Amino acid sequence: MSAVEQADVVVVGGRIAGSAVAITLARGGRKVVVLERRSFPSDTLSTHVLVPYAVAEAARLGALERLLATGAQRSPYVHVGAGNVQLTEHWPTAEGIGYGLCIPRPEQDHAFMETARAAGADVRERADVTEVVWRDGRAAGVRYVDADGAEHELHARLVVGADGRRSTIAAEVGSWRPYRGSRNGRGAAFRYMDDPRAGDRRWGETMSQWRWGRNIGYTFPVFPGRVICLLMPPAEEIGAMRRDPDGAWDALLASDPDGIGWRLEGATNRTKLRSTAETTSFFRASSGPGWALAGDAGHFKDPVIGSGQRDALRFGRRLGELVAPVLDEGGSDAELDAALRTWERERDRQCNASYHWGCRESAPTEPATPLLQEVIRTFEGNPAHLSHNFNRTLEPERAAGPRALALGLLNALHRHPGRRGEILREALDELPAELGIRADRWFGVFRASSSRPTERPDFDWPPPPAPSARRAAPEPGVDPEEALARAHEVVMGV
Repeated sequence: MSAVEQADVVVVGGRIAGSAVAITLARGGRKVVVLERRSFPSDTLSTHVLVPYAVAEAARLGALERLLATGAQRSPYVHVGAGNVQLTEHWPTAEGIGYGLCIPRPEQDHAFMETARAAGADVRERADVTEVVWRDGRAAGVRYVDADGAEHELHARLVVGADGRRSTIAAEVGSWRPYRGSRNGRGAAFRYMDDPRAGDRRWGETMSQWRWGRNIGYTFPVFPGRVICLLMPPAEEIGAMRRDPDGAWDALLASDPDGIGWRLEGATNRTKLRSTAETTSFFRASSGPGWALAGDAGHFKDPVIGSGQRDALRFGRRLGELVAPVLDEGGSDAELDAALRTWERERDRQCNASYHWGCRESAPTEPATPLLQEVIRTFEGNPAHLSHNFNRTLEPERAAGPRALALGLLNALHRHPGRRGEILREALDELPAELGIRADRWFGVFRASSSRPTERPDFDWPPPPAPSARRAAPEPGVDPEEALARAHEVVMGV
């Protein structure tokens, strides 16, 4: 083993959450080492969407110029289609940004990692962390193996796990099992294709959500002329999509001929289908003596609401901002741990309602009920944008507040007289969920072990991998420019 190194912070995981932490701290002059087990650029199974608030976060971090250099299509519009209700809005502006971006993860993560390097962070790729080093009950660093198989020990005042849902750091610090969670009711399957509506400015620059049957689907412009489609049927249908990718895909689109089926009619040059049936939402305890869990390592929301990228960037940045003063000479361990707890409480408070929103949206029930359609209809011509909900410029319970819910209920009862009993039952079922969300926020009981009506707590949680099994086989070195070019070719269907 080589000589022990010393840093202020070691960040395990170099994708967007880890890069946000590293950029913020390195800019302030702290010695930050990022250990990433993969070679970058590399792909990961993930949503790509940066809503305007996330784009604004990228601008704060200094990564926006690199993101735009990918050639990504700016999308200033957002559309929601639910049955016969079709609503299109301009995105609400967030810190001067009025458009969203959808950039594939190889290019997106590479942009943030290069921004971290430019800020002064020491980014080490193909570095596989095997364990946390402890001193007097505190996380004091990590041991890792480099690409050549050499073992290293790196000490730091703060260890940040930003290494995803199957976080090695979460397992090492004893925070593997979430304290709150909800089993996913929807799967996710996506592919890229040539955009048949690219010539129509409205659709070629619009991020869209479509609701029909028991399904939710999305279309996001990626690069000019290319679009990604994400389909989210009930989770049990993902198996059929894997057995017959094209047949099941085409049948699902055909089941909504006037919505997403029309939007993608005639699409060609489709890439291979990628899918998952496991998107369980959760909160882990995310701070402790000398350690923190950022991004998906600490908290994961179902991708149905598209908030993961925004929150990874925001709370990666906020973690760096809150601990930076304490890392200066003279800051005590007790002050560092207090700053970490403050950060975690802020994250929980701001993500609480969106977590519940995701749990509700991932229920494999009809997502375009008469009640929901009429609530959406209340936003037609309304300056209070429904898209605040996606952008998180307002909390979900304020974006679709009591007025919209009450007016939507009255209109649903009026326009759908044959379904009044069903509509009233749905409204009554929603009431405990609304109260539960507010109880979590108002009374600070989110950490309580009891679940809320939005949650499906019967999720299976796998045991953490054994330490010996965490070590990955060394990857061959790759030329970043070649890897970026190849990743772009895959997205473009070349």
